[in-house]
Amino acid sequence: MKKITKIEVFILFIVFLGFSFYIVPKAMIKQEQKQYARMQANSQMMTSKILAEFSDNNNKKTPSEIALYLADEMNKKVKNPIDKKNKAYSVNEDCLGCVVVVPDDKAANIVLSAKDKENKLISRTVIQPPSFVTYNKDLKENERK
Repeated sequence: MKKITKIEVFILFIVFLGFSFYIVPKAMIKQEQKQYARMQANSQMMTSKILAEFSDNNNKKTPSEIALYLADEMNKKVKNPIDKKNKAYSVNEDCLGCVVVVPDDKAANIVLSAKDKENKLISRTVIQPPSFVTYNKDLKENERK
């Protein structure tokens, strides 16, 4: 039986190290993209719920009441994709992985925003019933670099 020499072990170590420097960053980027895509989906779900709540003619709630009610309801069903300790939706408070819901009773609108780990905007929706405007960051831009 032939023994493995120190040179062979060193060469295998270098090959493994090179392979890991190539694979690990690609896997991390894909994982972050999935998390950010989930946050964008959470924002879209909340937009749909808010518009449905505003369209209910029997309901004369203020945007603050709607935001608090829906944030509580949706937090029971949806999990935070980045930090499992935080809620998926928060009202007026920034947190990692949260979609922040900011109601404005005077303007009768609600703003949803989600930021990434570097505090850069990945999704923002301004809801002024019966319409809304949404910005979603292109999550594929990291692959082009």
